[in-house]
Order: sequence, then C-alpha cells, then structure tokens
Amino acid sequence: MVQPYTQFVEKAVSLGFEVWSIWDPTLQPASYLAGVEKASTAMLWTDFSDLDGLRRLVRETAIAHEVGCVLHLGEEATMVAVAEEAEALGLAVNPPRALRLLNDKAALRELLAEHGLSPVRTALAAGPDEVPAVLEAFGLPAVVKPTRLQGSAAVRLVAGPDDLAQWQQEVAAFSYRGPVLVEEFLDGPEFSVETLSCEGSHLVVGITAKRKTPAPSFVETGHVFPAPLPAADAAAIGGLVTALLDASGYRFGPAHTEVILTADGPRVVESQARLGGDRIPALIRIATGFDIEGAIFDLLVGGRAEPAEPTRAAAVSYFALEPGVITRVDGLERLAALEHVHEVRFPFAVGDVLPRTRHSSTRHGHLIVAAGTAEEAEQLAAETKELLHVETGSDVLNAVHAAPAAPMRPERTLLLIGHQTEPVRIAKDLGLNVVLIQHKEKFQPEQAELADVTLIADFTDWSVLEPLARAAHAIWNFSAALSLTEPGLEPAGRINDLFGLGGTGHEPARLLRDKLAMRRHLAAVGAPTVAAEPLTDRGSLAAFGEAHGYPFVVKPVDLTAGFALFMVSGPEDVDGVWERIGAARRTGMDRGSTMYAVTEFLMEQYIDGPEFSIEGFSFDGHHTVVAITEKLTGGDHFVELGHAQPARLDAVDEERITAAVAEFLDAVGIKDGPSHTELRLSSRGPLIIEGHNRLGGDHIPDLVQASYGIDLTRYALAWPFGLVEPLTERPKAVGAGCVRGIVGRPGRVAEISGADELRAHPAVLALDLAARPGSVIRPIQDNWDRLGLLAVSAADTDAAVALCEELLRDVLTVRIEDVAR
Repeated sequence: MVQPYTQFVEKAVSLGFEVWSIWDPTLQPASYLAGVEKASTAMLWTDFSDLDGLRRLVRETAIAHEVGCVLHLGEEATMVAVAEEAEALGLAVNPPRALRLLNDKAALRELLAEHGLSPVRTALAAGPDEVPAVLEAFGLPAVVKPTRLQGSAAVRLVAGPDDLAQWQQEVAAFSYRGPVLVEEFLDGPEFSVETLSCEGSHLVVGITAKRKTPAPSFVETGHVFPAPLPAADAAAIGGLVTALLDASGYRFGPAHTEVILTADGPRVVESQARLGGDRIPALIRIATGFDIEGAIFDLLVGGRAEPAEPTRAAAVSYFALEPGVITRVDGLERLAALEHVHEVRFPFAVGDVLPRTRHSSTRHGHLIVAAGTAEEAEQLAAETKELLHVETGSDVLNAVHAAPAAPMRPERTLLLIGHQTEPVRIAKDLGLNVVLIQHKEKFQPEQAELADVTLIADFTDWSVLEPLARAAHAIWNFSAALSLTEPGLEPAGRINDLFGLGGTGHEPARLLRDKLAMRRHLAAVGAPTVAAEPLTDRGSLAAFGEAHGYPFVVKPVDLTAGFALFMVSGPEDVDGVWERIGAARRTGMDRGSTMYAVTEFLMEQYIDGPEFSIEGFSFDGHHTVVAITEKLTGGDHFVELGHAQPARLDAVDEERITAAVAEFLDAVGIKDGPSHTELRLSSRGPLIIEGHNRLGGDHIPDLVQASYGIDLTRYALAWPFGLVEPLTERPKAVGAGCVRGIVGRPGRVAEISGADELRAHPAVLALDLAARPGSVIRPIQDNWDRLGLLAVSAADTDAAVALCEELLRDVLTVRIEDVAR
C-alpha cells in the first residue's frame, strides 16, 4: 500500500494480508508513522515528489516480495503514477486513466459532457486577472473556483461587482496565479455519495447531506448520515454517480462524489477516487455498523460488501467560534464524556489564535453525535456544541504586549513584519521603537521582550493584516514599515502604500515575488530577459519546448530555495516533470517554511553560464553593489552547495554585472533598501534569474560583514530613519568568506560529531545543523535537503573555500545508515 493510514494497515493485517507500506516521512509526524510501521510487515521510505523514485520502489518491492496487489488509498497526487507502475506489473486494481478522469476536475467535466451526464455550463480562465472578462461573456451569477486550491479556498458565488471585488481580494491573499474554473451556479442542497466498486460493479454505500455556509462562500460546516432524502431523489443521485464511475472505467475501491440536487435533477460537483474526508466513514459506521474502510480489504479476498440499513443517524458538526487569542476554554471534558458524543476534536489551547473561518483548513474543530433521526442528530449536535465555552481577545490586536513600557516617538517607530529575533535586537540598539507583527509559527518569547509591542497575526493574509495595520498606525503612528523575510515583503509593501510611508511599495515587491510577472514586466519595458510562459497543463510543457527549444526550466512563480525546480532537457522529460509538478502542488512545501503554498508554475528558457548573487543597497534611487558572491553548485540539480565571496571575477565582468543589476532594479522600481539579485554570465551576456528586496540567505550577510565590514541588516533598519550615510561607491574587500552546504547520502542519520569543535574554531562564522540523529535523509533536490551550513572567513576567497572544505572533511562527521527498503 502506498500512503496507507494506520487503520488501513491494521484492517488489512486482520484479514491475513502482509503489508509493505510506502510513505514519505515528511508528510506525517514521526509519532504517527511509527504506528503505521508497527502494523506493517515493512515500512519503506521514499520522496513522493520524486515520482520516478516512487515508481521504482513500487516495482522493486512488488517483484522482491511477490506482491499480489498494489493499493493506493491516500492523497490523489501520486495515485496515477502508482497505478501506471502497478498496471505494468499486472497488479493494478484500476486503470490509470480512470483515476486521472475522476481526480482531475477539468477532465471530469469533459468526461461528463462526452457521456451526456450532469450538464453544467463551464468556462476556464487562465488566471484571476482574466476572470472578469470570462464572467462578462459567461453571465452572472456564476461560481468561481481556483482549480488548484483546496478546501473551498477562494470558491465564491459572484452575483455582481462587489462579489467579484471581494473574490479578487480573497484570491490575492493566496498569491494564486493559476487557472480558475467558472461554472453556472447550481441551486439546491448538496450531498456526498460514498461508493465501493469491485470488478467494475458499483455499490452505493450511502448518501451524506452536506451543510455549508451560505453563498457567496461555500465552507462545509457539517455532515449528516443518512441524508434525509425521498427514495426517488436518492435513486437519481445514486444512478448518476454509478453512471459516472462506469464512464470513467473505475473498477475497484472507494470513491467520493459530491452532488447538488437542482430543480432539473442531480449535478456532479466533483469526484475523487478515495474515501470521503470530514469523518464521513465514521458517520457511516456509527449509523449502520458497516465499516467501509474494512470492506475494501474484504473485497480484495473475495468477500462481499453488504452495508446494513441505518439504525440511527450520525452527524459531524464544526465549531464556529469568535476569532482571536484564546483566553479561556471550558466544558471540553464535560462535552466529551456525554454518551451521545462519539468524537471531539478541538486542537487549540489558551494562548492560541482562533482564525477566521474562510475555508476548511481554518475551521475550529468538530464533534460527532448520534441520534434517532438526521434531524435529531443535527439538533443534538447544535445543542451539544453550546457546552464548549471559549473566550477570545480581540482578533484585531492579538497582542503579546499591547502597550509599550515607555512613550513611543512616531518619528522613530518602526513596524516590523515577521522578523527573526536578531533584527529586532538591532533595531532597539539603533534607538528605534519597534511594533512587531509576528506569525504564530515564528514567534519566540525573546522577540516580545525586545519589541515595544508584539502582535500575533497571519500577516500573509491581507484581510487579517490590513485592519491590524490600521489600528497600529492609529495608535502608534509608525513612520516606516519593513520586512526582510520573504513572506513579509508584499505585506510590508501594501502597508507602505496604504500610509504613504515611502520605501518599497507593493508593486515592486510583487514583481520580485512573482517570477512570471517579473519576466513579463522586463519584456514590456525592454530590459534583458528570457522567454517565459505560464504552465497550464501537460501540453503547455511540450508547446514551450517546441517554441523556445530545450533545455528549459519549470519553477513555482513565487517560491525560493530551489523548491520544486525542474529542468526539461528534451521531449522525453515532459511526462516525468508533469507528474512531479502534480506531486509538488498536492503535497505543498513540506519542509523549510510551510508558510508557502505551492500553486502556480512558469516555464522559462534555461540560462547558461556561471551564477552569481549580488547584494545591493539602494539609497533614494541610487544603487550600490556591496558584494558579488560566487555560487557553488554541482550535480544534476539546482541546489546551492555553497557561496564564495568576493567572487573571483575580472574587472570587466564585475562592471558588466554591476550595470546589469542597476538596470534590473530600475526596471522593477526598487529605490530604497537592500536587494539580493541572482544572475548568470551567460553566452548572451548577464541575465537575471530572479531578485528580492531583502538580504540574501545562506549566511551571505555574514560573508558581507566578514569581507567588507558592512552590516546590511543594520543598514536596512537604519536607512528609513536617516541613521546611516549612503554608500556612494562600492566598498573594498577587507577579507573573504565561504559558505558550504552539508550534504549526505540518502539514509537515516545515526550520529553527528565534531560540531562543538567546529563552533569553537576562530574562523567559523556560523554552523547550522538541520539534521539530527534519527533524521531521514532523502536524495538532494533543493536547498531544504541539505543537512546544514558552515560559514568561515579567511584572508582571500581561495583560502576561504579551501578552509571550508577542509573543516567539513576533517572535523565534522555525519554517520548515515541505510534505511530498510
């Protein structure tokens, strides 16, 4: 089984199966996966974003252990790849085509239209910017839904200009740039249909009634099973779903199909080749005693799935509480002890922030109850939820410290967005008053001790940040807003624009964050660039290669650190890259900073030549190159294996790079503050890869301080207040430095030694170790796969590179053991 949850393995084993479980260790906590491993015959680890590696592991395991069946009951992203490999082995339970048709929303609509089932008017916009034009031709009201967001995120009914404006603001908060489906509004109650298929015969196990927030948004607030439906309507819904499964060629296993019962009959919303979520299998089990999960394995051994008639009803209902900082929780234990309550989940505690519920992932937990009828179960759930008492503070000022210890001076007050601790300390050393807006996941108590005011909020959501910023400005009248962390750059730009503070505004920050927008803008203003287009489907990959040649690069429009960055060397790579893109979209950014989503990709021409990063600082429109850093790479990936500074360049190339960076910064509109620009000295001259209005990562600022004696963080914080003089010319190097990534072969870390000795070395600037004993190491694909970083200083660049390599070779030891496969 691929990606099996614990209960699946346990139920398979109870019927005598031996289970080889395949999991990506980054997708669930180690404590959870330990339970899967304990129930399995063997636990096999792989990287689900590496579809070729997953296929190989499925094939090798099936052959080595004479596996009789390959089953995938997890998330959709890897289903098709696994099914294709299983089909080649003669072990597939479903044709790969059937899984593709059911799981792909666009393919599903085409399939239904082809077979004359569930007619629904649809249109496709290539991106959010095209939605107004599509709606004008399509007509209102209409439902707009981003095709690659999950959990009802930015799904909205648009009935007029105000709805469209609200949707545009909502989808912008996700930084979503991809396709948007426009569909006719289907008026009527919504249901989900759970089915089990065996040898192409489909059994409707049950129909669940769905409860949602009213239009224009569509967030699920609960489910009740069995749905209170007249027999004729239930038969019509069941008939439509089985016809869909027949048309798709689906042959075995569970399917979850969502249907709206309109005045013209049932219409399919979407379908997935898996069990339903939101605890629907539990509702079925409570109401009927039928275990739909266990029945999958009964069918595999020749048994029959025979659901019993419901003897009662079961409902799951989601808490909808006042957002804000939790100050008190009461009644949870009493609620859980009630006889009619079968399950309670409230994953929050005092001090946590309850978010506003905008989609399924921001709901506040749930309970499951049982009663005699559907109506009684829903009423009982509503009454029982009232027993949970949660008190919250203001969701506008979610403050750790809401009031400063001393009066603040507006002309010296800085609003910092999402910083680490050291910049807060430097700002205070400069004599600034600091209002810090920090994300819950990044908050450290020391930050609140240093800052005058600390507010906790999801600053990546403008609908959350805007009222918070307005309140903070009204109270403390800050003079500058700044972020040096990637997720905070666009929010800081919005605040600068909102209050006319100067500094970098939203549009330059957006152009630097959105790599496709950057390419289009550079082309529009006549600045040097390469061809780039949005990735829409598999066909667009092949079309780009035909139009612009190979190799070319595919990468997310707005991520960093080389995550989900792929090379397409020729037509033979198209299918593999397309599958890896699908996996990256589904699993998201599963390491490093999970504050990033993985949504849209662009394709751009490959730029050849050696790569450099340039640390610059702009002073009222004058751009000074502070340092040019040589990037150390290697292998068949884009991982940065190190950096050396000053770059070993002749004067002519230095001048070419300096001029190219100044032209680029002028083109995107950067006038003040730090910049980190990456380029290659290509056969066509210096060409920009990407840029950022922040400092470089990987300890590059430490190299700048060692090589040039300049603290770029201090400059970034001081310049808006006139506390430093502009740098009018390039500084001269006073030393050199090198950063090396620590890498290891795939396996599990058994032991790390030599770290204390390294940290004590006089030339070591920093040693970061992300790996720990027990860490699972997978094949290196991006910067997050490195085991850590070592930074050193020396008299010149050659000496710094040599010293860094020597210390990693002779002092640090990372012993890695093979992982059982």
